[in-house]
Amino acid sequence: MSVFGGPNLRNRGLWFLVLILALVAISLAIATPIFSRVPGLKELQKKPKYGLDVAGGIRFTFKANLDQLTPQERADWPTKYVPQTLKTLEDRAARNLGVVEANVYLKGDDRFVVELPGFTNVDEARRVMSRTARLEFWWARNVGNPYNEAKPYVESEDPSRPEGYRSVFRKAIAAPDEPPIEPGSDEWKRMVSGWRLLTTGDTLQSAEVASLGTGNANIVIQFNPEGTRVIHRWAISEAVLNKKQNLAIMLEGRVISFAYVKDGNTFQDGGSTIEGHFSLSEAQTIVDLLRSGALKTDLVEEDVKTLEPSVGQTALHQILIAGFSSFAIVSLFLIVYYLFPGLLAFLALCCYTLFCYSIFNWIGVTFSLAAIAGFILSIGMAVDANILIFERMKEELRHGRSLLTSIDLGFKRAFPAILDSNVCTIITCVVLANVGTGPVKGFAVTLMTGVLISLFTAITITRSLLKLTQGWGIAQNPMMFGAGRGWFGERLEAEANDRPLQIMKNMKIYFALSLALIVPGVIFMGLGGLKYNVEFLGGVEALVALPPGAPTSSKALNDMLEAKGLHSPNTKITAGPNGYEASITLPLKPINPDLAALVDSSNTEDKLKAQVMIASAVGADSSIVEKQIGTGAASRTVKSILGFEHASETVRKETWLGAIWGVIFSSVLIVLWLTIRFAMSGWIAGLRFGFSAIVALLHDVLVVLGLAAIMGYFVNWEISQLTITAMLTVIGFSVHDTIVIFDRIRENLRRPLTGEDFDHLVDRSITQSFARSINTSATVIVTLAILVAFSATPDLRHFTLAMLVGIVSGTYSSIFNASPILALLERRVLKRKGPSATLLHTQKAHEPEPDVILRRKGGDDGEAPVDERFGQTKRKR
Repeated sequence: MSVFGGPNLRNRGLWFLVLILALVAISLAIATPIFSRVPGLKELQKKPKYGLDVAGGIRFTFKANLDQLTPQERADWPTKYVPQTLKTLEDRAARNLGVVEANVYLKGDDRFVVELPGFTNVDEARRVMSRTARLEFWWARNVGNPYNEAKPYVESEDPSRPEGYRSVFRKAIAAPDEPPIEPGSDEWKRMVSGWRLLTTGDTLQSAEVASLGTGNANIVIQFNPEGTRVIHRWAISEAVLNKKQNLAIMLEGRVISFAYVKDGNTFQDGGSTIEGHFSLSEAQTIVDLLRSGALKTDLVEEDVKTLEPSVGQTALHQILIAGFSSFAIVSLFLIVYYLFPGLLAFLALCCYTLFCYSIFNWIGVTFSLAAIAGFILSIGMAVDANILIFERMKEELRHGRSLLTSIDLGFKRAFPAILDSNVCTIITCVVLANVGTGPVKGFAVTLMTGVLISLFTAITITRSLLKLTQGWGIAQNPMMFGAGRGWFGERLEAEANDRPLQIMKNMKIYFALSLALIVPGVIFMGLGGLKYNVEFLGGVEALVALPPGAPTSSKALNDMLEAKGLHSPNTKITAGPNGYEASITLPLKPINPDLAALVDSSNTEDKLKAQVMIASAVGADSSIVEKQIGTGAASRTVKSILGFEHASETVRKETWLGAIWGVIFSSVLIVLWLTIRFAMSGWIAGLRFGFSAIVALLHDVLVVLGLAAIMGYFVNWEISQLTITAMLTVIGFSVHDTIVIFDRIRENLRRPLTGEDFDHLVDRSITQSFARSINTSATVIVTLAILVAFSATPDLRHFTLAMLVGIVSGTYSSIFNASPILALLERRVLKRKGPSATLLHTQKAHEPEPDVILRRKGGDDGEAPVDERFGQTKRKR
């Protein structure tokens, strides 16, 4: 009787199939509009949330001024005021700017990143998002009023002042030509120190605009019970009632309304009117700010980036083509090479893609180009588990196992390698999500979510479908499982015991080849090939549309910029949708002080002059025009500037620290994980595996950095956060193949051949794992090659090319570096401590006797005993 053919197992398989179909239906309801008319399902659907590099828009980085907080408020900052600030910024984006898909998140302890897709008016966004909107109600006791004019200060109106801010104050004994007291001055502070704070906007219950019918408006407010109690008790006090005392209403430190309390007004109902010279638009802005809530502290702008939507739409179209092409090629490979199980894996891959997209939409993942690339990459990685399982199944079939037992053992024996490799990728994703900005975080989230879902689809769904079809008597012929296929080196496995690849014997050659790959990159690093983008350099980066006939070489444009006094430029040229585009990076202080003065100015005109300076220097259209794109009012911008980013010195330092700590944390955590997982006879043994993997991994990082230096030297490619993302992804993924080989070494250590030394065991393990190492890497390499071909932006192309080269290098180093390094460590242990300390000896000492662990499996099919020692290694307790 078949082990999978019993009625209970068939019933469980049917129930699982029903569960999968239910998950598919729910995912379709979330991801597509086909169920939009079904009651209750429309609410499940959400539109994709695109990043700035797709939808265009603005990204600000603000730093909270924590020096303004009291010690108690500082203590409450992480738990109380950070969530409050995030919500306030989100509400402002939606209420004031109309950006319902804004992305607001905390970076570090005191920085807030605000992304406004589709919104292009930088001035309006800056004015709304960084305002504290702190409303305060003061009793101006030292300012003259009709009841008592003998006060130190007097108030009047200045019609030339901006709307809502016309109240001006002077000393009562001031000379006629003496200017009014400026807010924030020492005299202003002395005056306000004599006032008494009554309450703040925190006690407001509502705020509404009251039009006056003349284009102006007042603001009608209603206090909550607490505010009503405070303001009423003040109004009926002996010092205030019917004595025309002054009530000053301040917004962000400026008086927007100043009037005495009329006789008989006690604010008993908690209602009041802010009478100021507000236009309808200004009144509405204030009301929206009050409804969104005030900020506890000032937000200081540190970085701003703008990008036109037209740039992102072309990039989105190209990367989607890459995604569909990659999915088609990977699916075709599965079906053609692995036949029937490949077909089931294809169905699981379809489920994987649908589940991922639905979950991304549901949790609100921002689809930046990097995040979409991470999603596409995860499709290539999702089949790795299936490849390892199918190769194991084929191996068991070649050893004479029955089809049913081969399926069972294929899943069981592939699982340790699948778990270890995916955990290493998750480790790097967690690090990236914590040290990266928007696009980097998006890439990390999509890749990590994809890895977790792939474990479910590749193992659970594929396995259940195989069991179900076997129980139904479908595909009983082993040839339908590709058992005879040996296109990528599987035939080497048949001779692995007697004629393994001679890797250990020739390790010096492979080390020399690795050195030859690394040295050119190191040379170009020394020649200044590593060029840094605005995040690492600090300064500005402008994306400029070049006019027809303009020079299209980086050197020519750099010379033009130098001739105009813009020093140390780095220019990259790309073909955009409407012609050539130049991405120009320029440092600021002390190299370009004039440009720095304009960029750092709080004056909008100065910031526009900085963009005009860059555009005119390369002969682009430097005229200032008004553009209405997406939501918000039209903004003034330079016609040829498609994108502009300014990063402060603080952002520069933070980016460098994030990159350094990201590499360190990822490497240390991977070493710890591998040490624990391969601690077969103690943690020292596990540390040898972990150390060997990290040395090979650092080889891959140096190869990626060398590529960046070479490309930077010849075509001015820059190191960006995406480059660091590529390196960290390589760190996580390059150990995949290493783990596959180390897993086979771990198994063979439990069952060495008679008289076998460690070098031969490693060669045998590499030979047995050669085909699956090539196959698992091939799907990712093909995916990345397609992404490189279809990348529309220089940063994305550099990002995907860096990962492609890193993973090719990782495949090489896993076979020809990591295992030989492990063998060298064993030789050193043998020489210094003798045979008793080697892995061969210590592992054998920890193994139980074979007759204890052999069992018969397969019921009536006459299956031979299955050696459970090939399962996951566990330390003896």
